[in-house]
Amino acid sequence: MSGTQDAGRPNEINADRVDVGEVLDSARFRGLPLLVLLSAGCITILDGFDIQIMGLASPALAREWGIDRSALVPAFAAALVGMAAGGFALGWYGDRHGRRPALLLSVLCFALGTLATTWAANVPMLIVLRLLTGIGLGGALPNATALMAEFAPPRVRAQAIAAAIIGVPIGGMLGATIAAEIMPTFGWRVMFAIGGVLPLLAWVLIYFTLPESARFLATRPDRASELARVLNRIVKENRFSSSQRFATGGSAPLQRSGVRAILSRELLPDTCALWIAFITNLFAIYCFYNWAPVVLTSIGLDLQTAVRSLFVFNAAGVVGALAASWLIARLGSRWIQAVLGAGALLSMLYIRTLITPGASPPVDMIMAALAVTGFCVIGIQVTLFAVAAHVYPTPCRSAGVGWAQGMGRLGGVSSAFAGAILLDQGFFTGIAITSGLTVVAIVALKNHLAPVISARR
Repeated sequence: MSGTQDAGRPNEINADRVDVGEVLDSARFRGLPLLVLLSAGCITILDGFDIQIMGLASPALAREWGIDRSALVPAFAAALVGMAAGGFALGWYGDRHGRRPALLLSVLCFALGTLATTWAANVPMLIVLRLLTGIGLGGALPNATALMAEFAPPRVRAQAIAAAIIGVPIGGMLGATIAAEIMPTFGWRVMFAIGGVLPLLAWVLIYFTLPESARFLATRPDRASELARVLNRIVKENRFSSSQRFATGGSAPLQRSGVRAILSRELLPDTCALWIAFITNLFAIYCFYNWAPVVLTSIGLDLQTAVRSLFVFNAAGVVGALAASWLIARLGSRWIQAVLGAGALLSMLYIRTLITPGASPPVDMIMAALAVTGFCVIGIQVTLFAVAAHVYPTPCRSAGVGWAQGMGRLGGVSSAFAGAILLDQGFFTGIAITSGLTVVAIVALKNHLAPVISARR
């Protein structure tokens, strides 16, 4: 059969060669691809719930144990270190053994770690359990991102990844709502019980419903029968069989996987730019998560308003992520992300001008500027996952996203210490400088997402 015939009829069961990428890219975003999005979104919501559960429970936990909240700092750090380690290790595992087993392992790890925290009796035990939980949390995002990127057609890929990743701030907001209702009556342990049982239920659901990535299976000739079943589920017809020859399409795909691939000569420049963008942007985000209430109360805001600022920051971030992903599909990612970074920089400098020693701070204007900052930095963070999934090919996609996320988590860890310094040297000025570095890294990145809204169906 000629190459022209193959190209014209890639899905026929009697074709010798099937271009898996063409089948997936031409499929409608419904059925199995939509199921993958819903599964990934469920995982990231639970991931976000668990990421912020410690901060929600820490006041009640400290009171019960009779300790100062500062004694819990090592437990916060342990979770972040675990997330970095999970991104590194389970991202590699996903490229080696598949997205599905890596996701199942990640969800099981953070579910059991969180559930076991219900029985924690002291700080050392808590540190160990938060480290274990963090490993699972860190492994979930890169593999969910890779799986979503490999099922979604190009015209909706950025939006699909964003829709899945915004589950993280949504999960945090959900956790805050639940905590306000149940912790005063039932105590902090019930939060960890909920945070453990829900992922276990999700694990059972995805075990029976979530397939392996078709693009990953296309790199494993010995799993052709499994790939044929997945493709038949997508097209809802019996078009494919294990006797066919499957390929991912494209020219000269990168054959290496893991760290060797993402640090190869072809990918190293973009890897460095991505790492800097993840580190600086997550540094800014975690500075807000860890220090914003302290900073805002120090400039004259009351505690309730300072705490509410985090809800405003996260809610604006969800809107920013959706808006940014919509714009990227139409305009590409480079300048949309750069404008968002510049917006964060300017909003931080604006807040700096609003602070006058001895004067009452203008609350509404500060809240508006914080909303702009959340819109920008969370919008960048969510769409960075889509860009990273685009930069790295199938053989190293989970590792590439996992290492970028892991390096970013190290930026989050450093924010816990650097934030204390910035309190004295200008918190908002420091975040503005960091946002400027994010813009430089984004502009330096070569392989950005191109506009795909007009892509053929």
